[in-house]
Amino acid sequence: MVRDAAWSGATRAFADAATLLAARGYETCFAAPAGSEAARCLVMAGHEVVGMKQGGGWLRAGWRLRQVVASRLSEVLFVHDDREHLTAAAAVRMAGRGAVIRRTSCGERLTLGRDGRLAMRLAATGFVFAHADDQRGMTPPRGALAACVAPPGVAIATPRPPAAVGAIGDAEAQRLVVFAGADRKHEALVALRALSLLAPRLPRLRATVFWPAADIDTVRLESAALGVADRIVWRASGTPRNDALAEADLAWVIATADDAVFAMLDAFAHGVPVLAERSPMTSRVVEDGVTGVLRHDADEAAWASVIAATLAHADRMERMGARALNAATRWPLDAGADGWVQVTEAARDRTRWTT
Repeated sequence: MVRDAAWSGATRAFADAATLLAARGYETCFAAPAGSEAARCLVMAGHEVVGMKQGGGWLRAGWRLRQVVASRLSEVLFVHDDREHLTAAAAVRMAGRGAVIRRTSCGERLTLGRDGRLAMRLAATGFVFAHADDQRGMTPPRGALAACVAPPGVAIATPRPPAAVGAIGDAEAQRLVVFAGADRKHEALVALRALSLLAPRLPRLRATVFWPAADIDTVRLESAALGVADRIVWRASGTPRNDALAEADLAWVIATADDAVFAMLDAFAHGVPVLAERSPMTSRVVEDGVTGVLRHDADEAAWASVIAATLAHADRMERMGARALNAATRWPLDAGADGWVQVTEAARDRTRWTT
């Protein structure tokens, strides 16, 4: 189940899970907002999508979802947050069949609010985590099904020769790819100011920025005000990343949670070093000075200095790129398959459906 209309790392995690489960014989489909970016991206990735009407409270949304559960004889519903959990639990309860699996995003801890606690009373629920550290110390709620770990993964990109002329028409440009998110608008503005500071020092620096489709016009205006609009190509978060990363020298990740982890893994899969804010989550993926550069509490001037210093050493960049590509092999796409299968099988146990 996908409630957010925008494409996100959380939705991608479920898309990858559906691919892994389908390869093992499970039938999968998505319930997503009709006509949304998320629904379009899922269809483009080859997944079946049932468009859902939005609006109303959780009870009405649960009734609409119940029709999907009943018509498709669904046994397991996957969700992320409290409201999705409650909607899915209501659908399961009204359909008289099925269980719910709740996933906790990368770097986050499971927190059950009022909606989540009510959902636990309505339907049998299992839990899945993106990393063992996220699960550690979590005591499953009373009556919960299995709690498993299903780490994210990525497929190594197929190498291709660089284009003779880049997206902005400069074959010798240094290329930076920036991955942002709607909840990181302040950090995105810091990034734009850093690019404006770099303009006199690195006149050939060009950036491709991935940003939620709904807010691209707003940040585009900010880039124009800072005088760097002609240096940036804006792309919606759900658009393919391969072309941009195939030409990139450095990937700057300012997103969070699943958005950040998938951005880092995508960069690694193309042999691109990663620049990111130091945190327990980014430190799981990026080895500072080896596969990328991690910094803590930097402002626009500090980020600009780090980017300039990093790009100035071509030999070091080449070594980090090779190590980044090697690091991607430690995050294979099917790494989470066993966890997804285990938690799915636990949820299909009909003797546990009555809470």
